[in-house]
Amino acid sequence: MKGAGRWGTLVGMGNRVVACFAEADRIGGIVAKMRLASRTGITSAAAPQIEDDEELLAKFQVALQRLRAEFTTKGERDRAEVAAGYAHATVLRGYLEAYGDLMSQRALLLGHIEETVQRVDETSARLLACERVSVWLLDKARSKITCLDLFEREPRRHSKGTELLAVDHPAYFEAIQRERTIAAHDAQRDPRTMCFTETYLRPLGIGAMLDVPVWANGKMLGVVCHEHVGGPRTWNADEEQFAYLISNFVGLAFERGSTGG
Repeated sequence: MKGAGRWGTLVGMGNRVVACFAEADRIGGIVAKMRLASRTGITSAAAPQIEDDEELLAKFQVALQRLRAEFTTKGERDRAEVAAGYAHATVLRGYLEAYGDLMSQRALLLGHIEETVQRVDETSARLLACERVSVWLLDKARSKITCLDLFEREPRRHSKGTELLAVDHPAYFEAIQRERTIAAHDAQRDPRTMCFTETYLRPLGIGAMLDVPVWANGKMLGVVCHEHVGGPRTWNADEEQFAYLISNFVGLAFERGSTGG
């Protein structure tokens, strides 16, 4: 008897066409059933009165295959979006917890600038997955910046004292005094940071920089610098915002005390 096999006992007038609509419903609910009707020219209401012939059933099978592909892709996309949303929320929660932890530090309350800055650099390196994070101070003449603390994540090493002169890097010094955030995704080509390429970026393998000026008491005091070792890196909006919060935290530390507090 025709109709045996996949369709089992669903034989007779319209039974296999009705089964196609049932399958569409399992695939994607009412939306899938509407698409099936649109592609075959037969509605689910009319299906029971339609003669089950092989040509028509072949048409329904092609339409069902398309629906399976479309709704499987959509389901995978939806699951991916849910997973991405969960990952994003996890990252943001990590940023908030880290910032809250910094705000609770006794060193900040006592005005211990260097101790606070070291904790800031370690936290930023971990949260932003940066190999190098540092805080630099601008001198009163605005002629140079001096490294107050550099933290290198892999060896877990702190150092300080390096100086960079404005006369050698005019574009960068102009940028840190003008811009809220310097997100140099390709630092060796970005016009604001490419001046460091030969003497600093290329020798150290730095491919991207995320720098944020530090302001305290209405004055620009320096900059927090995040350096990605490797090729270019695109900094996203959340990373830029976290770096901005960190710079504000450093500014607050300077407002509460002086070096060596």
